[in-house]
Formats: sequence, C-alpha cells, structure tokens
Amino acid sequence: MVSRLSFAGAALTLALCPGCNLKSDVAPPFELVVNVTSDPGHPLPGAVVMKGGKEGPSTGTDGKVTVKIAGQEGEQVDLMIKCPADYVSPPKALAVLLRRNAGTKLPEYEASCPPAVRHMVVAVRADNGGNLPVKVLDRIVGYTDGNGAFTYALPLRPGDGVEMTLDTTNSPLLSPKNPSTMLVMKPYDDVVTFDQKFQVAEVKKVYRKRAVPVEIKGPHRGW
Repeated sequence: MVSRLSFAGAALTLALCPGCNLKSDVAPPFELVVNVTSDPGHPLPGAVVMKGGKEGPSTGTDGKVTVKIAGQEGEQVDLMIKCPADYVSPPKALAVLLRRNAGTKLPEYEASCPPAVRHMVVAVRADNGGNLPVKVLDRIVGYTDGNGAFTYALPLRPGDGVEMTLDTTNSPLLSPKNPSTMLVMKPYDDVVTFDQKFQVAEVKKVYRKRAVPVEIKGPHRGW
C-alpha cells in the first residue's frame, strides 16, 4: 500500500513539474574569493573577474569578490583580471582549483593591479650650488635654495627615464658645468637623491701699476 502511495506521489510531482528530477544530478557551483590589490595592503575596487572572455563580478571597496564557478571537483579554471583604468592588468591568468570547501572560510586567490603611473620624489643636494635653476627635459622646474636644496616629484611609468640638470650657465665660477643625472622609474613609488658637489674657482685679483707722470725738461735758453 505504501509503495503504491509513493509511486502516486512521484507521478503527481512529475505531472506538476515535468522538467524536474526527484533527485537532481546538477552539483552546486564552487565558490571562491578573489582578492585584488594595487599595492600590498591597498585593496582595489572595480577589478572585473573574467572567465572564457566573459566578464563576471567585480571587486568591492575591500578589493574582494566572491565568484561562483560550475565545474568538476579538482578541475583547474583560468580566470583573467581586468583592472580599472590607470592600472595594469596582470598578463597571466589566475589559475584556480575547484574544491569543495569543508570549512566556513572560502578559498582565496590574490591578484595584483599595479598603477600604470608611479611617482618619484627627487631630493637635490648641491654643495656650493645655491640658487641654481633645476631642469627636467631641458625645462626649468624650480631653483635650489640658498643651501643648494630642492625637492621635486615626478609622475612616470615604470621603466621610463628623464634627465635632471643643474644649470650653471649664469654661475661661471662653478664646476663641473651643468651636471646632470638620469632618473629611471622603478615598478614602485620611490625616493632618490641627486647629490652634487661644486668647486668654486678663486677670483684672481689683478693689480695694475699706477702710471707716474714724468716731467720732461727742454734745453735752457737764455739771452
């Protein structure tokens, strides 16, 4: 009797939902967390997680996003990270392994989107080089103070370089003449120094003898 009732209940379920199975064979998706930073300790919002060329969810203000992926246990899936504007997307895919999480914490994967432009702070220290024009790419960006100190910040892309010059054109007693240094941006914000020692030539005094008038006497004439 019980088996007949069970069979009747199953038949009624199939009739109400012909596309449903009494026991679903579809496994729930795997869940994981992607954590994106611009620099260590600096979460990056707005980074998009992509799979198979299709855009998925994006990171929040904490730089994290929970991603759901369908697949098989132990399968490796490649995820691409599309960084926001002014940030560099990683060239390689983020390889994640699909595993069922036995605990309460989801597996977490990290990705980095470094800024496209970095900043270099240059501290100029010029001994005997007070009040000199400081040039970057042959353009005056400031002057050293009376002690020869000057600070300047440069926005540069990693790998780019610029030349900084101390212009001595109007200081003829200083040597060397117009010294310069090449500044190359590293993959991170940096502080560098431009140390330069100038020699000051001594001014030689020229003494000129004073001309003494000489009295010229002519021949004596008399009557």
